[in-house]
Amino acid sequence: MRHRFVGFVVMAMAAAWLWSGPVPAWGQGQTWAGRSLARLLDTAHWRMNRLRMNASFSLADAGYDSDIFYGYLDERFPDYTFSASLPIQALFPISRTVVLELDEAPQYLFYQKNARERAWNNVLSGRLHVSLDKLYVQAGGGLSDVRRRMTPELDINVRERAGSLEGIILWQASRDVSFAALGDYVRYNYGELSLGEANVAQNLNRVEGFADLVSYIQPGAHVRFFLDGQYGRYAFTEIVNRQRNADSYAVFGGLSFLPPEGDEPPAQPFQGNICVGYKYFDILNPAYPNGSGLVGLIDVSANVFKRTIARAYVSRDYAFSVFSDAAFYLSTALSGGLSYQLTTALTLNYDFAFTRGKYPQSSPLGSAADYDFRYFSHTVNLSVRFARYLEVGLQAVLGRRTVANLNQARTRNVFGLTVLYGIPAGRVEVPARGLSR
Repeated sequence: MRHRFVGFVVMAMAAAWLWSGPVPAWGQGQTWAGRSLARLLDTAHWRMNRLRMNASFSLADAGYDSDIFYGYLDERFPDYTFSASLPIQALFPISRTVVLELDEAPQYLFYQKNARERAWNNVLSGRLHVSLDKLYVQAGGGLSDVRRRMTPELDINVRERAGSLEGIILWQASRDVSFAALGDYVRYNYGELSLGEANVAQNLNRVEGFADLVSYIQPGAHVRFFLDGQYGRYAFTEIVNRQRNADSYAVFGGLSFLPPEGDEPPAQPFQGNICVGYKYFDILNPAYPNGSGLVGLIDVSANVFKRTIARAYVSRDYAFSVFSDAAFYLSTALSGGLSYQLTTALTLNYDFAFTRGKYPQSSPLGSAADYDFRYFSHTVNLSVRFARYLEVGLQAVLGRRTVANLNQARTRNVFGLTVLYGIPAGRVEVPARGLSR
């Protein structure tokens, strides 16, 4: 697609313009997002006058997959596969308070036997950061054209195109208290894709919009509490499926564990986020059942011993279904793991994961509960750091999936090599909406 190459052209033109001018002295302001932006500029790996860049090469899952369709088809399809990506991040300080950020991430998916699954992917995004004394503003958007494993509900490669716009305003009222307003707009398009009972395009082509108001209290250097009120709007583009149009209302509360400024994890005993809330998922067509209840996201890690890190992840939220007789399902995911540092260069990792999808018991078109699914997996990874910017991992994933209307469980095992070389793109710590933290 045309926008696959737009990012490279834009970054080249901007670099040529910015290289010719003097280097500005940027200010970080007093907001926590502004200080994070200043750290990102200071720690960027490559510097050419005004231009700051991070880039890396990633080779993932280079190996054997016992069933690339994970039981969606009755016949098993084993294959040898890999994905290769080259994410690039460019930062342009336009003035002491304004920074332009561009991110481009091309990727290639390879399958030896199943040539139709091969694909070129690309994600392009851009943001304008304005960092004043007590005010931080971000405006941006992105285009993505990717073929990826869609959701735990339909764990096969699906082509997804999306365009997004986003905006953030953060006001630092005092040293400990800040307030933020966020707005997001995303349009999803799946072409004309239909997979048997799952008409993906008809059921999921949609526009989503969100508005959040968030309050923050940071009593110390290592923790930040938040309270978030969110409104969401979901509008489907296919006329036949507009009965799925929905609103959502949610309140979230939680906290973030913060590392000392300038340090890399795991510098503190705890890292991560805890977000818990209540959501009312209102399908506007009264023929469909609504959803309401507790939702949340817990993603934390801790140094339990000198060389051992423990991880825990819990997620619970509503998601739209690819099946015609189920507007949505409740997705619950649990995972945990340990990392043990055998030497300064060698780390052994183990993780288990459990995911469950539960559908409403009543539906205007049929028994959606027949699609209830469960997924369980074990992952073992041995990571070797050969140099400061080169890390290689050997990984084995053993997975098992059961679906209510199928007679037997389906398995999928993956054995592969992962290589990461370079400096991955950095991230500005900014207010985040709802469960996207």
